[in-house]
Amino acid sequence: MMSAQLQASASPAGAGSASASSQQQSSSTAAATSPAANLAGTSKSPYILSQKDSSILWQLFDNGAVQRAKAENKLIFLHVGYSASHFCSLTIQESFTNRAVIQTLNNHFMPIIVDREERPDLDTIYMSYIHSLNSAAGYPLNVFLTPDLQPVFGGTYFPAPGAQSTDVITDVADDNPEAPDFLTVLLRMRSAWDDNNERIRLYSDGRSSLEVLRKFMSEGTLGPNDPRGPAQSGRVELGELDLDHIEEAYEHMSKTFDYTYGGFLHMPNTTPSFLSGRVDVAQLGQTFEYIKKTPRFTTPSKLSFLLNANLFPQAVKDVVGGDLCHKATDFGIQTLLSIISGGIRDHVGGGIHHYSKTRDWSLPSFEKILSDNALLLGVFLDAWTGFKTGPGSVMPEQPVLNEFGGMVLELADYLTTAPILLENGGLATSEAADSRNRRGDQTMRNGAYYLWTRKEFDAVLGDERQSAVAAAYWNVKEHGNVDSSDDPHDEYLNQNVLCVVKTLPDLSAQFSISQEQAASLVASARSKLRAHREKERIRPSLDAKVVAAYNGMAIACLSRAGKACREHGLGSSERGARYLKVAKDAATFIKKELWDPYTGTLYRMYHAGIRADTKAFAEDYAFLIQGLLELSQATTDDSWLEWVQQLQQAQLQLFYDYPLQGSSERRAGCGGFYSTSEDASYILLRVKDAMDTTQPSTNAVSTSNLIRLSSLLKKSSSDSEQEHPYLLMAKETINAFEPEMLQYPYLFPGLLSLVIHLRLGTSDRSTQPE
Repeated sequence: MMSAQLQASASPAGAGSASASSQQQSSSTAAATSPAANLAGTSKSPYILSQKDSSILWQLFDNGAVQRAKAENKLIFLHVGYSASHFCSLTIQESFTNRAVIQTLNNHFMPIIVDREERPDLDTIYMSYIHSLNSAAGYPLNVFLTPDLQPVFGGTYFPAPGAQSTDVITDVADDNPEAPDFLTVLLRMRSAWDDNNERIRLYSDGRSSLEVLRKFMSEGTLGPNDPRGPAQSGRVELGELDLDHIEEAYEHMSKTFDYTYGGFLHMPNTTPSFLSGRVDVAQLGQTFEYIKKTPRFTTPSKLSFLLNANLFPQAVKDVVGGDLCHKATDFGIQTLLSIISGGIRDHVGGGIHHYSKTRDWSLPSFEKILSDNALLLGVFLDAWTGFKTGPGSVMPEQPVLNEFGGMVLELADYLTTAPILLENGGLATSEAADSRNRRGDQTMRNGAYYLWTRKEFDAVLGDERQSAVAAAYWNVKEHGNVDSSDDPHDEYLNQNVLCVVKTLPDLSAQFSISQEQAASLVASARSKLRAHREKERIRPSLDAKVVAAYNGMAIACLSRAGKACREHGLGSSERGARYLKVAKDAATFIKKELWDPYTGTLYRMYHAGIRADTKAFAEDYAFLIQGLLELSQATTDDSWLEWVQQLQQAQLQLFYDYPLQGSSERRAGCGGFYSTSEDASYILLRVKDAMDTTQPSTNAVSTSNLIRLSSLLKKSSSDSEQEHPYLLMAKETINAFEPEMLQYPYLFPGLLSLVIHLRLGTSDRSTQPE
């Protein structure tokens, strides 16, 4: 493996020392030319702009950098990150300011920096490369590429020069538990490239891994290829996918569901079979440790799929079985309740953090991201509206229903106020994980804005009884509530992450007060903590760029929230009107600033009064179309539909894999949407996205849009017998992913829900309970 070559080519001894630095300076390659200047300042991305004064001669991912790498025969060091990430900030502070790292990168590599939120296409390809070699993946993404852009080696967070870490697996090629520090990695890569340049080009793991990557990312390219195409045949039939695959998906989810804390267990490949009769205790222990340390993400599409189990038509329940449907719904409810009470929620200011580092949802990764909060708003809407208006037999107890409704309002309020709501009408991308604890502090700390010592907690509340009740409610302890096993570097020493561990009846019994008194004391404590935090602490920095896809998600969910306020008595009509206004203003802003009506082109990103040059990807079209459809329905304003049709035609033209056009090197010819256009430059692979992860897949959202549009347009058409072309394309898209869905149906909850609609002819909003 490539990592073995790296280890053999340079000794880790003295990494980061003066001798290692001087040795690399005296190398025969020290005279290699370097980039002329740091070009980070020419970017429109806040993350890249933050490096404009760096001594590293950062280049942008463009023709100039790639051609220079080829001319100078240098490895490309590709760094992909984003503003809100703690480990991206840590890498910048620790490694990108180190003199030896700076000299090595400038003299011997072509350093290129990318904002993953600006270029999801590059992020997807190279993150999939890391993931194909090792299940560990994250940010920052650091990958070494040949001048032809083929990956050679990579990892996520590398420890600072002179340090080693066993917490993050970065040596992905051989799963080395001792991660080399960043300078050691650079020196090994430089030595390997100098000594084995041609071998790496022709026979490297990068090239063989590229073939693995092609197979790993072959979704939607193995489906049926009908040379006649729907334009000639006039009809497309679904393949083998049927309702019994819904049952298979729920069965698999039930086996991986975490019955203790909610969410799903991520099992390593070495997990022993508990049905084999004999289980190695040591192996079982290793598996448990792996599960404990695996981050817990919210997976909105999977949660909606679970919550809707009892809301699907009776024909689905007959196939799946009533017990399994109830069980699946309970899984969804339990997970949402864990999110509501866990540390992943900001109990003081509202909003949800990116993910939980712990299985019990108690220790978050503190960044707040627009897409996470918008999608979770949609999930809590699914729960509240579905159970409010759905079958009485599946309705949870009223207190639970009230909690879901409260979270809808909390998340919608978070999205419709500063800092997320910008003055220009757009919605900002994220708030950072790191911040200064109080005014005058120079040190940035992970989660500083959200953490509390017991001493400060008591001082802010100023009332002994209230402090005792609130501390019991949120698990605030004298020496902090973060377990030492989850804090190897003492980042959270004596600090508390607010998590709800007591119910109001528990508090009532413990302190001999009424539940109403307990609720009042907790609400008052929350107000005091919020006021203190806003006055005394420095809010985390804001990534104020406006991204079309993420704003589309927010437009969709805010439109639905506004409608729920108006039609189902959630919150107040005034609140609902505000949500709808923000959704409308965001749509208006995108149409004005990111849409070119003369060329019919959507752009992805806007920041600081300037539209970036990056053209929109398939996901931008998909989520924006979905948002506008929801906005049109919520406001009964059909004027948005004209733009929707323009956007849909543009998405089809740029990204759809038309069977009628046949296959080629850049096209499989079997339906579905590619993430990038056919003429995208410097893209190793054109990929199709259909598996739902932390956000719904582009193809699931696009297929839903096509189905809804076909229904809307057919109503206004005189031809009621012929299937609308959009409906034919929706079926083609599902068929394109049939081989993968037949094998792993639980990875495709979005498309599976649409199979129900197409099989049974239910409402075009079959995947949502409203």
